[in-house]
Amino acid sequence: MKRETVLKAENILAIRHQKINENYEKNHEVLNKNEEYLKLNSALVQETIENARREVYGEKVDRKKENKLKADLDQFLKKQNITLAEKFNCSKCKDSGYVDGKMCSCLKKEISNLLLEESNFGKLVSFESAKKTAPKEYQKLYEKLEEWCHSDFKKNLIFISGKVGIGKTYLTTAIANELIDEGKIVKLVTAFQMSRDFKEYRFNYNEELLDKYLSCEFLFIDDLGTETLYKGITIELLFHVINERRIRKLCTIITSNLTLDEIYDRYDERIFSRIVDRDSSININMEGLDLRINKKY
Repeated sequence: MKRETVLKAENILAIRHQKINENYEKNHEVLNKNEEYLKLNSALVQETIENARREVYGEKVDRKKENKLKADLDQFLKKQNITLAEKFNCSKCKDSGYVDGKMCSCLKKEISNLLLEESNFGKLVSFESAKKTAPKEYQKLYEKLEEWCHSDFKKNLIFISGKVGIGKTYLTTAIANELIDEGKIVKLVTAFQMSRDFKEYRFNYNEELLDKYLSCEFLFIDDLGTETLYKGITIELLFHVINERRIRKLCTIITSNLTLDEIYDRYDERIFSRIVDRDSSININMEGLDLRINKKY
């Protein structure tokens, strides 16, 4: 994954965090000039300290006054439309992007959003919306793949085939959307762009260019079979990506207009064997209505 993409995502969170801090400091600055607030807050602090002293010495503690002061202070802040708490967008990392030295799901989501912008795939769709518009014969398929998004991902390669316009890409955008909502790093790319990247990598040996295919948690390759096959480049690097991701237990989702037999003929036995491996792969053949022609998508 490009370091530049990670830095952009971190910067988005940093700006968000800064705005929260600025708002927090601004609220305190305003309150520290308000006599009514200072009087209520001072009374509450004194009563809280006094109750704490009583507890230490075993004296009877009546918290009615303390609770009344808290309620009065809350009511005052509500009227002023001011909050003293720092309202972070992510409660897990407080918008820092990291928890215990690991990427937080909110940072992963921002990275995925940036990768999505780069891919030019456009808007994603939720499973909820997709299932409302999908034909009845696709309902179970959508449900199963939605379940897969919350599984252990032991089957980490999905191959979706079918004729042009049947809804393969639409289905994958629902999968991608669900995964991004779960805080996964998702990259979507067309087979055409992938092959061009492979060619550039082979001639320039730009490691970052290949690493973006190897390191993201979920890689979507759309329209496999429509790309230019560069001799000694495309097939070799495609196998490397698929095989390496399998070893790293990272998920790959591929759509294609080609049948499995055509995949075997166009590529080679190594790629074919990874796609049809029953232990690690799921094969889906979407045959039926041409949804694009019927203008349902």
